[in-house]
Order: sequence, then C-alpha cells, then structure tokens
Amino acid sequence: MVLVRPLNSPLLPLYPDQFNLQTPSKTPHHISNLVIVTSPVSCSLRFQKFNYNPIQKWSSKPLSTKIQTFVSVSFANNVIREYTEDGFFDDAIGVYLKMLDDGVKVEEFRYFPCLIKAFGGLCDVYKGRQIHGHVLKLGVLDDVSVVNSLLTMYWKCGVVEDAVQMFEKMPEVDLVSWNTMISGFQKSMDYTRSLMFFRSMVWEFGIYPNRVACVSSILSCSSLQSLTHGREIHGVVVKSGLDVEEYLVSSLIEMYMKCGSIKNAENIFNSILDKDSVRRNAVIWNVMISGYVSNGCFSQALLLFIKMMVWGIKPDYSTMVSLFSLCSESLDIAFGKQIHGLIFKFGLKNNIRVETALLDMYLKCGDMGTGLKIFRRSQNHNLIMWSAVISNCAQSGCPTKALELFYEFKMEDGLADSGILVAVLRACSSLTLKPEGMQIHGLATKMGFVSDVFVGSALVDLYAKCRDMGYSKKVFLRLSQKDLVSWNALISGYAQDECADEALKAFRDMQLEEIRPNTVTIACILSVCAHLSVMTLCKEVHGYLIRQGLGSTVLVSNSLIATYAKCGDINSSLYTFEKMPERNDVSWNSIILGMGMHSRTDEMIVLFDKMVASGIKPDHVTFTAILSACSHAGRVDEGCKYFKSMVEDFNLKPQLEQYTCMVDLLGRAGHLNQAYDLIMAMPCTPDDRIWGSLLGSCKNHGDEILAEIVANHIFKLVPSSVGYRVLLANLYENLGKGREGSKVRSEIKDMGLKKKPGCSWIEVDNNFHIFIAGDRSHSQSDEIYAAVESLTTEIKRAGYIPQIYSY
Repeated sequence: MVLVRPLNSPLLPLYPDQFNLQTPSKTPHHISNLVIVTSPVSCSLRFQKFNYNPIQKWSSKPLSTKIQTFVSVSFANNVIREYTEDGFFDDAIGVYLKMLDDGVKVEEFRYFPCLIKAFGGLCDVYKGRQIHGHVLKLGVLDDVSVVNSLLTMYWKCGVVEDAVQMFEKMPEVDLVSWNTMISGFQKSMDYTRSLMFFRSMVWEFGIYPNRVACVSSILSCSSLQSLTHGREIHGVVVKSGLDVEEYLVSSLIEMYMKCGSIKNAENIFNSILDKDSVRRNAVIWNVMISGYVSNGCFSQALLLFIKMMVWGIKPDYSTMVSLFSLCSESLDIAFGKQIHGLIFKFGLKNNIRVETALLDMYLKCGDMGTGLKIFRRSQNHNLIMWSAVISNCAQSGCPTKALELFYEFKMEDGLADSGILVAVLRACSSLTLKPEGMQIHGLATKMGFVSDVFVGSALVDLYAKCRDMGYSKKVFLRLSQKDLVSWNALISGYAQDECADEALKAFRDMQLEEIRPNTVTIACILSVCAHLSVMTLCKEVHGYLIRQGLGSTVLVSNSLIATYAKCGDINSSLYTFEKMPERNDVSWNSIILGMGMHSRTDEMIVLFDKMVASGIKPDHVTFTAILSACSHAGRVDEGCKYFKSMVEDFNLKPQLEQYTCMVDLLGRAGHLNQAYDLIMAMPCTPDDRIWGSLLGSCKNHGDEILAEIVANHIFKLVPSSVGYRVLLANLYENLGKGREGSKVRSEIKDMGLKKKPGCSWIEVDNNFHIFIAGDRSHSQSDEIYAAVESLTTEIKRAGYIPQIYSY
C-alpha cells in the first residue's frame, strides 16, 4: 500500500562539499579489463573535484576487449549493480564518477537506488549527504525507491535523526519506508520507537505489515520483554496471515520465552507440529529448548530434546549450545558428558560455538582439568574462546590460573576485548593484586576501554578490594556512565573498608540519580548497619525493602538475619528466618551464628539438628559458629563432640578457624596444656590469633611459664604487635611481678609502639554515645564511671567472672 502526504517542508539541504574517493582496496571479480581513467574536472553538478588515481582492474573472467569508455548507460547500470552486490562499493561509485567525467547524461541513469546503496555500504555520512544533494539537484527524489534508498543509507551511517527527519519530509511513503524505520530503530536498539512506528503504521495509517516489519517489532518486544506489546503484534501477525511463516513462528516463540510466558510459547509450538515442513525445522525446536533453559525449565528442555531425537530431527550447533548451557546452569556434569559424546556423532566437534559452550560447561561444573584440556586441544583459539576460559577461571575460584592464561593470551594474540579485561580485573580483585591491576588499568586506557561501563565498574571494585577507596572513588567519578554495577562496587568497597558514612552517602546519591538498588546493594547497606550496630537504621532499611518489594529474596533475608543479630535483636533475626519461604546454607549458618552470639546455645543446637534433618550439609562456617558458642558457654564436652563429628560424620577437615575455637574452648576451661598440644599437633600452620587466644587464657588462669612460651611464638610471627605485649604485661602485673611487667612496657615504648584505646558506642534516642577506655572528656564522666562500678559489683555478686582480653 502507498500513503501519499503533502510535502510540508523542504528536503535536506544540499551538501556541495568536495568528494574525495579513496583508491579501492579490493579487486572485483565480475567485471574485467575495465580501465577507468579519471582526472579532477569541474562539472556542472558540482559533485566532483575528486582525486581518483588511474586504476586498471583485472578479473578472473576477462572480456575479449578492453573498454576505455562506457558503451551505454545500461552497461554502466549493470557494472554498478554487480559491483554493489559484490560489496565493491568504492568501485561502483568510481564507475558513476567516470560517467560524470565522460559527460554521460546521468539523467537517463536508472540505478540510483543501487548507487545510493553503495554509498550506504561505505557507512560515511559525509559522502552520504553528498549523494543526497546530488540526486536532489537531478530531481529524481520523486521516485519513492530512491528516497527509500537514502533512508536506508542514513540508517547504515548511524545518523538516526537524519533518517527520522527525512522520513517525516517524504512526500510519498510506502511499506518499504515504514519497514526501513521500524527495522532501523530495532537494530539501533531504540526498541520503544520501533514499536511506536509499527503501531502508527498499522493503527493510524491502516497499512498492514509484511514479514520484515513484524519480525523487527517482535524482536523489539523480546528485547524490552514487553508481553503486552508482544501479544498485540501476535494478533496483527495472525490477521495478516503471516503466522504460518517459519521465521515469524520462531520469532514469536522466542519473544514469549523471553517475556517468561512459557504457556503461550508452548501453544504456538504445539499448533505447528501438524505441519510437516515447520515441524521438521530444527530452528523452531532450538528456540523452544533455548527458551526452556533460559527460564530454568531444565526437565522440559531435556524432554523436548529427547522428543526431537525420536522424531528424527537432527540437532545442530544451536541445540548443543543450549544443552551445554542447561548442564552449566544445573551443574549436571554427568548429562553434559553424554551430550559431549553426541557432538562427535553429529560432526559438530570443530564448531567454535559448540566448543566454547562445552568448555564453559566443564569449567562451571568445577572440572577445571577437562575444561583446560578441551581448550588446549581446540583449533579455534579466537577471542571468544580466550574470553570464555579466562572468565570462567576468574569466576570459578582459580584467579591465579586466569592471570596465567591472560599473559599467555597476550603473547599469542594481544588484542583483548572488554570481556577479557573485566575477567582479568576480577582475578586481580580476588587476589588483591593492586600492581597487576594497575597494569591492566593502563592497558584498558591504552586500548580505549577505560570508558566502558563494565571495565570501569571492575576497576572500581579492584581498587576497593585493594583497600584504596580514594582511587576507587576517583575511577568511579570519571565514569561517563554509572550503572547499578558501578554503584554497587563503590558502596561495597566502602562497606568492606568499614567506611560506614561514605557507604550510606553513596547509597543516598545513587537514589538521587534514580538508580534502583538491587539485592546486592541492600546486602551491602545491611552490612554497614551491622557494623554500626544501629537498630534504628536497620529497621529503616528493612522498611525500605518491604516498600520496594525486595525483602523476600534469600540474599536479603540472610543479610537481615545477620544484621538484626549484630544489632542485638535476635528475636527479629529468628522471626525473619522462620518467615523465609526458601532457605539455603547461608540462612542456617546466619541464624545459628546469631543464636551463639546471644548465648542461646540450646536453641542453637536444636537449629543445627533441624538443618541436618532438612538435608543441608553443615560446612566449616557452621562448625565455627557451633564451636565458638560452646566455648563461650563453657560446654567443653559438647564442643569436643561437635569437633569430632565434623570429621567423622560430615567428612570435613578442620581448618585454622575451627582449631582456634577449640583452643579457646580448652583455654577458657583451664585445659591449657591440652590447648597447647592441639596447636602443636594440628596440620596447618598456627597464626598469631590462635596463639593470642591461648595467651589470653594463660593470663586468666595465671600460667606464667606457658604464657612466656606462647608469647615467644607470637613475637616471631608479629614482632611489632603491641596488643599481645600489653596482654603479657598485664599477666605479670596480675601475678604481682611488677618489674617484669614494667620491662615489657619499656620494650613497647622503646620500639615506638602505641596501643589504640578500646572504643565502644551505644545508640540512645537516635543519638550515638561513644566511649573510649580511660576517657574522661564527657561532661558526665563521674556519673558514668560510678554507674559502671556499680554494675560491675552487682554482676560479680551474681557469680560472673569477666574474661578480659587486652590484645
């Protein structure tokens, strides 16, 4: 159909600037022995003053005679058409310029759409505007096919507004014009305007779409995940009788899958199974299988693949990629190995996409050895393959291997993309390798990726993990585009560096920028609340979560459990835990740890038993919480029982954290020699913390001899530690050995060491009161110390013996 509208405003202006055509870099293969000799000449159309070097074109298909001039315009038409179709755009334009130079009457030329297509192929808007001006002066813009070609050219040159301007000024618009605009917006990722133009074409102007317009609009709906618009366009497709076209059917299925409407996708798929030509199209089966996988419907994807095989439809590389993705997501390496065998049967072992998906599957399932073997044996070591192996190593707990592979990649290829840079920056973050990270930063700057939002966010995270928040913020502020990932990296960095005020300020700034936080953001803010132990702030954040609909996720609920426990409200922790519709190991560990912190040991043990009964295996974190609680409750026998159970019942080898808990447990109970023997017998190397725990127990129980042995071990590990020396001095003074205590304090002074005073704070009526050991600057300090003395006397009467560690 054709829509005719009055011309309301003039067309784009003429651009009469000079046109310099470069020497073609390719040799065409269809037109031979054509010698084009040109020279700078002035022509009445002012579309020249070009420098075109004499070029002799030779081809594998020689003509019988050499042609010095064009015999006819029709011959030139054919030459330009063949050059354009074969992608030799410079040569096609050169032929037309030769016609101008020879004085050929181009008014008889009928291949302007083809010539304009050649200009579009150059993707040079400057030259594109020149041909626009040229055809305007020739007066051929009354031909809608010429105007449509100009429209397409502007889209290819990436000047969207010029294309829109031209479309609005077209005196005659046909279906091709609409298609060009709708597909142009879709390809330039302006999906909303693509749908607006589609709706305008159908409902305002009554033009029914063809396959091109429908496919572009459906793809826009897929990208926007707009189910409402998708259903609307589906209705238009049915009314237009296009719902039998295979490509449109697969596009509709893919759209519904991306919108999460699995039932609609299944209805379309089932409706075409009786059509043999469509049913045997592997593309449609692949779209269904891929859609199931992306929606987490792994069993349905597997059943459909089996049905596909039973019906004799041969799977292709897309099928295999989807199935390997299924195995990666479900961590089903056994099924993945079966699919691995099938790629040999169907001759797909050398396909780059299949190899990359196979490599990704093994690495994500934790089989690093097999994954790296596949990578080494592959003949397709391109950028995609390198990116896959480096990224997976960085994300799978092998950051050192990721760095090794990156340096190997640099030696072999050297041209990294943003994906590889992000992966290697994550590896540097995991290892807190700031110097190496700065080198990658320099490489990213040199290659022009520093403004990339993903690379920039990875750099923010790198410097934050390396505890350089000053530089992290500097990189963040230089980002031209700040997305949720970059904000999360900054807030997380502040939270990890215990910069609570800065983290909260960044959170508020993020909201002012109208960027909606996700569960990662909230988890970071809750960790800040936990660090500050501010109940009011914690409840404010919890209320915000409920209003934003973010409070029901497992990650956020886990953070709330830990935060409430650290803020002193274990009942709210337990309430949050009990209301969770789904729990993971972190959920159980958080509530068990919280119960232990609040000395509710019996309830903690009941929760531990429930955790085991629910089928979740306890890990090292669980046993650290259990052993720590038993230590503080003085339950030596139970602590020893769980330490033994960890090894015998759950096949967990004790790590340094669990040994530290056991030493603390035995030390508090006065079993100092047993604690010392345990340290000497454990397979891992003791650090200053485990020795410090035993030194504290020696002080509390007055064991001077063992304390000196332990102190020697500590001072070898941390010679400049002031806390442990103060602890030793306190031990001597408690035993009435003031001279030895003074000697230790003199050593501290001579070494220039200074112990930071202890600090605590409490929130009363939304105000913070900070207390520093020995500080009397508060206006009511006398009353405060009197109250502390009174409380201490009362709790001692009740039988409490404080265990104070001064390190």
